[in-house]
Amino acid sequence: MIDKLENIGFYTLYNDRAKNVSESSQMKRCEMIITEYCNFNCPYCRGLSEEVYGDRKFKQLSLDEIKKNIDYWCENTPLENIRFSGGEPTMHKDLKEIVEYAKESGIERIAVSTNGSKDYELYDELIEAGVNDFSISLDACCAEDGDKLAGDKKGSWEIVVENIRKLSSRTYVTVGVVLSPENVDKTLETIRFAHDLGVSDIRIISVAQ
Repeated sequence: MIDKLENIGFYTLYNDRAKNVSESSQMKRCEMIITEYCNFNCPYCRGLSEEVYGDRKFKQLSLDEIKKNIDYWCENTPLENIRFSGGEPTMHKDLKEIVEYAKESGIERIAVSTNGSKDYELYDELIEAGVNDFSISLDACCAEDGDKLAGDKKGSWEIVVENIRKLSSRTYVTVGVVLSPENVDKTLETIRFAHDLGVSDIRIISVAQ
């Protein structure tokens, strides 16, 4: 039994705050999209759709822009939670420095939303820099389906699974399962598989389309 809901992850909004929130309430958490680049091509992702982007080039925030946003959010009252997302935030070359800056700014919970496909050494460095919360996508319980849902990225599912297993033994990890027509029939199997990896939380997300 968890006695403090605020301890179970970035997304939690406990009852007292939900009932009394107003425009003058302290801003507890923010999410910053730092890049639009991604090394996956998930079929359900609207962010990579031509009808969304058209001819516009992908872009990302500069390190200075990110620092200014953090300064602004922490200016009057301390921000307690921040999430860096994308795109795939681990593709931003300054991510480690960004995390270090957030920690130096007094932010307690620093989260990163990732597809989990990078070398584990990078995630280890991010933990040392201050990340204490990872959200990792896991949309399948087998390599064949997982690689396909990543955009036919062969071998990616096994890397993601191993990273989830390692990170779950060190820090708070949420697995996000996006349900789409391609994987909805294996929902229970995927949830059980994620649970056996030792994750702290499992979020079920219906596909946006």
